[in-house]
Amino acid sequence: MQPEVQNQVPRRTWSRRMRRSLIGVVPVVVWILALGAAIGLYRRIGVTGAVAGFACDQPVTLAHLEPGIVRDVHVQLHDQVARGQVLLSMDDREERIRLAAIEKDMERLRAEVVAEQTRLAADSARATADVEDLARRFAIDREAAHVDYLSQIAADARDRILLRGSLVEYEIMQTLHVQDAAAFRELNDVQTEAESLRAELEMNTEVLDRMKQAFDEADQRWFNFAERQDVATVYEPVLTPLRLAIDVRQRDLEEIVRRIDSHVLRAPIDGQVTALLTRVGNRIQAGEPLVVVSPETTTRVVAYLPEHMVFSARVGAPVLVNCLASADGVRREYPGTIVSLSATVDEAPLRYRQIPTHPIWGRGLIAALDDNVSLIPGEAITLSFSDRH
Repeated sequence: MQPEVQNQVPRRTWSRRMRRSLIGVVPVVVWILALGAAIGLYRRIGVTGAVAGFACDQPVTLAHLEPGIVRDVHVQLHDQVARGQVLLSMDDREERIRLAAIEKDMERLRAEVVAEQTRLAADSARATADVEDLARRFAIDREAAHVDYLSQIAADARDRILLRGSLVEYEIMQTLHVQDAAAFRELNDVQTEAESLRAELEMNTEVLDRMKQAFDEADQRWFNFAERQDVATVYEPVLTPLRLAIDVRQRDLEEIVRRIDSHVLRAPIDGQVTALLTRVGNRIQAGEPLVVVSPETTTRVVAYLPEHMVFSARVGAPVLVNCLASADGVRREYPGTIVSLSATVDEAPLRYRQIPTHPIWGRGLIAALDDNVSLIPGEAITLSFSDRH
């Protein structure tokens, strides 16, 4: 029995040594295999890898080009808006004061025209037999018809501006009435005023037609008379400055109307209000952001190629867009094409970082989806590259 025990001791010692050797060698082999697989995967990603990206969500930020006070905000956060819809109105009291001043000035010019017409008519009455006086009378009639026609155009423009203001005031009063901040009587008064202005505009159309016809007839009479006479007329030095002044004030009136309209911010696209950066009564600076409107859908995605993949793509190359969001577990994959690729390596925005404290650098890439497929702006995607390019 003693020899067998002595033979078993070396055998057990050898077994322990083998196990210890294997325990030390196996991790090294595993690490070598893992390193080889990582190198192979790294090389493959450099050609046919995938990068994280997001559906393009370029919003439109609206600002007013001049400082002023916010008079009214017509939308709320996350409201769906249509292109051209009124979002925000700025205070336009200064422009309306100037509009009233222009209207007063035009009334003064019309009074001067009437005074000149009266004087010229009196001169014509005193010398009806004189050719020059007769020509002047035809000219006065012609110019009076022209001035009346222009005056009526100005009055019609004024009524339209007043109607626009009344409609805006009616919307405001209606909102206040809904909020129990205005009485029904006040709302009814504003509505009555707006309806009255509409009726005046309808009458203005008929008056404009009559005045245009009167001006054409006066112009034809003057032309027929002047064509048969060689006597030079003397009415132009009197009436031309007044006519030019009325034309200038008419252009000023149209400019004021445009300025009043510029104080109204409208939605440039169909989308959703994603930010309201002001409220009623705020005093803003020129160019200060006020409203942000984001598109409802997009057909483009944005990604940043990491530095080890900067040569893995080119414009026109096919890509596969894999959306992380899914409905009922259905995988959403869409083909696309690279339409834009940055020429420089830049730092990617924070949302592209897997670890917030570790910056990512790469080439900006924009891909367009094929077959008119649209995504939700901002949703996360994975962009895969094909080895066909």
